[in-house]
Amino acid sequence: MHLRLGKHVGTWARGCKPTLLHVTKAKNRPLGSLTGTTATATSRHRRSVLPLVRSAINLALPAGPLNDPALTHCASCNAGQVPHEEEEQLLPMFLHSTSLSSPIGFVRPKVAQEIFKNHQESGKKSIWNILVRPDDSPWAICFAGHLADFETRTHAIRVILERWKIEGLFPDILKGWNNETYPVYTPRRERIDSTSSLAFGIERAALPLFGFANFGCLLTAFYDCPVTRKTKLWIPRRSLSKSTWPGRYDCTVGGGMGLGETPDETIIRECTEEASLPSDFVKKHARSTGMLNFMNRSPSKWILPGIYYLYELRLPDDGVIAPRTNAEDGEVDAFKLMDVEEVMQRLLQEQFKPSSAMALVDFCVRRGIITPESDPGYLEVCMAMRRPVVLPVP
Repeated sequence: MHLRLGKHVGTWARGCKPTLLHVTKAKNRPLGSLTGTTATATSRHRRSVLPLVRSAINLALPAGPLNDPALTHCASCNAGQVPHEEEEQLLPMFLHSTSLSSPIGFVRPKVAQEIFKNHQESGKKSIWNILVRPDDSPWAICFAGHLADFETRTHAIRVILERWKIEGLFPDILKGWNNETYPVYTPRRERIDSTSSLAFGIERAALPLFGFANFGCLLTAFYDCPVTRKTKLWIPRRSLSKSTWPGRYDCTVGGGMGLGETPDETIIRECTEEASLPSDFVKKHARSTGMLNFMNRSPSKWILPGIYYLYELRLPDDGVIAPRTNAEDGEVDAFKLMDVEEVMQRLLQEQFKPSSAMALVDFCVRRGIITPESDPGYLEVCMAMRRPVVLPVP
């Protein structure tokens, strides 16, 4: 059904009332007050990674209910103090209108406007279904009913993205187009069987336009020095030619999961490409350690929900097997062996790419380097890194 969009389409994003509480950015307070409790004489001399975690995991997506047309939705963001009346309204995006159990993404106003424009220009051939309230104001976006399978959705979304790219829309996002197809998953309640988890594929660079989840893997390589008994980590510095976070420090290896890849396949490939590590060694010794729900909003307000599988890799202490730069890959400027104290210092100085910083914080928590005794914000750090996932997963 082709829905009419009235005069409200151009003004739907203004004056919304958020459905979430907004958490403002942590200010520079006395270290002992980071957890909101009374500081002890000891805690005043300890530094917490909590401000780092809050600045990196700075997004809370609307939790619902999302299938009620009467509600409007805004994302909470720790990245800055934004008055409620100035916060953007987000439109939930569902796979199809017959099942509104779970969203697959969240669309910002300027992207929604282009979707509305394309919808009106395309008429009955539109790839979109815009759900509207009785006053004609839109409250959700879906694919049209004739896009009922993986192939048709993948083709349709690619056609519209290529058109936007040619027209010069969203240049800060689409300039990163690299012809890598990433998966978007069907909500679990809508899956017919175990083979129907994939909803469609999309160009990796375009994920933030729709607030789709980005899946990837992050690995930390380390060894325990037999002489000092200190843990040492292999830390790369990102190439200065990188389009994002050039020159920042990273976790040892990381990369996105392409369409059809498993987490293990991804991390083995990335270890070989980025760090020249032997694939057989990685396959045998890399250990899965959990996941990171990296809810992030960029400084320009793009929604970047990252879901990362975490790994660690213990390397021989004699240096026979160690990460080395790959000139053909060009991702890494150099690898440096750092002890935990140096890593912690650089983390607190915010010298790491945010997602990699969170992977290293997780590593330090798991290995007892960050503890309730060492960090006055320990509980809040752990809770902030375990936010619920509201988007579909594999």
